Amino acid sequence: MENPGSMIMKSLMKRQDALIRSEARREAFLVKQKEIRKDIEEARAIWKQTLEKLPAQEFKW
Repeated sequence: MENPGSMIMKSLMKRQDALIRSEARREAFLVKQKEIRKDIEEARAIWKQTLEKLPAQEFKW
Protein backbone atom coordinates (compact mmCIF):
# COMPACT_ATOMS: atom_id res chain seq x y z
CA MET A 1 0.00 0.00 0.00
CA GLU A 2 1.20 3.47 -0.81
CA ASN A 3 2.23 6.06 1.70
CA PRO A 4 -0.82 8.20 2.66
CA GLY A 5 1.23 11.34 2.10
CA SER A 6 2.00 10.38 -1.49
CA MET A 7 -1.66 9.52 -2.09
CA ILE A 8 -2.70 12.96 -0.88
CA MET A 9 0.03 14.56 -3.00
CA LYS A 10 -1.21 12.70 -6.11
CA SER A 11 -4.76 13.81 -5.39
CA LEU A 12 -3.68 17.44 -5.03
CA MET A 13 -1.65 17.29 -8.22
CA LYS A 14 -4.63 15.85 -10.13
CA ARG A 15 -6.83 18.61 -8.77
CA GLN A 16 -4.30 21.27 -9.73
CA ASP A 17 -4.00 19.85 -13.27
CA ALA A 18 -7.78 19.83 -13.63
CA LEU A 19 -7.97 23.44 -12.45
CA ILE A 20 -5.30 24.53 -14.94
CA ARG A 21 -7.11 22.76 -17.80
CA SER A 22 -10.41 24.29 -16.75
CA GLU A 23 -8.94 27.80 -16.70
CA ALA A 24 -7.38 27.26 -20.13
CA ARG A 25 -10.73 26.10 -21.56
CA ARG A 26 -12.48 29.10 -20.03
CA GLU A 27 -9.92 31.51 -21.47
CA ALA A 28 -10.25 29.89 -24.92
CA PHE A 29 -14.03 30.19 -24.66
CA LEU A 30 -13.84 33.89 -23.80
CA VAL A 31 -11.48 34.59 -26.70
CA LYS A 32 -13.75 32.71 -29.12
CA GLN A 33 -16.81 34.52 -27.74
CA LYS A 34 -15.14 37.88 -28.31
CA GLU A 35 -14.28 36.91 -31.91
CA ILE A 36 -17.85 35.77 -32.60
CA ARG A 37 -19.31 39.00 -31.20
CA LYS A 38 -16.91 41.02 -33.36
CA ASP A 39 -17.95 39.05 -36.44
CA ILE A 40 -21.63 39.63 -35.65
CA GLU A 41 -21.09 43.37 -35.27
CA GLU A 42 -19.24 43.47 -38.60
CA ALA A 43 -22.07 41.56 -40.27
CA ARG A 44 -24.61 44.00 -38.83
CA ALA A 45 -22.64 46.96 -40.17
CA ILE A 46 -22.38 45.38 -43.63
CA TRP A 47 -26.11 44.55 -43.61
CA LYS A 48 -26.99 48.13 -42.64
CA GLN A 49 -24.76 49.56 -45.38
CA THR A 50 -26.28 47.18 -47.91
CA LEU A 51 -29.82 48.18 -46.99
CA GLU A 52 -28.92 51.86 -47.27
CA LYS A 53 -27.63 51.33 -50.81
CA LEU A 54 -30.82 49.64 -52.01
CA PRO A 55 -33.43 51.79 -53.72
CA ALA A 56 -36.50 52.75 -51.73
CA GLN A 57 -39.14 50.01 -51.80
CA GLU A 58 -42.76 50.82 -52.51
CA PHE A 59 -44.18 48.13 -50.29
CA LYS A 60 -42.75 47.48 -46.86
CA TRP A 61 -43.88 44.55 -44.81
